[in-house]
Amino acid sequence: MLSPTDPEVRAFLQRSLVLQFATLSSKTRPFLTPLWFVVDDDTLYLTTGPETRTGKNIAKRPHVALLCSGERDPRRDRVLRLRGTATCHYGLPSWRVLFRIATKYYVSPRALPVELQHARQWRLRRLYYGQIKGGFGHIRVVPTAAEFLPRP
Repeated sequence: MLSPTDPEVRAFLQRSLVLQFATLSSKTRPFLTPLWFVVDDDTLYLTTGPETRTGKNIAKRPHVALLCSGERDPRRDRVLRLRGTATCHYGLPSWRVLFRIATKYYVSPRALPVELQHARQWRLRRLYYGQIKGGFGHIRVVPTAAEFLPRP
């Protein structure tokens, strides 16, 4: 096991774009969803609402697992698994976190071509955000453990 603040873990997170976010339902059934994320002060932030299935699961069981594949990592033989405690909040995260999200996913030199390449799928994104009742929200995850695993 590594510390979530280990420099190798931090670098891998910087090179990851999407993480698989695992929660447990109230009936202890696993639920996995891919989400964008950013790291700010050793905390992971994900923008999804408290009324989504993920948000409701966190309210009942805050212990979560996250799997990052390091899409931009030069090594393709491993993935990163994090464990942590999550909290779900109504409203948007801080401006600093929003700025990190915007620069990572919308206006970075690599992001804009990808956004344009997937323009046909923007409708799906609008549908996803349209289903969020109660307004926008965000999830904060404080990682407690990290480990690299062989890529399946």
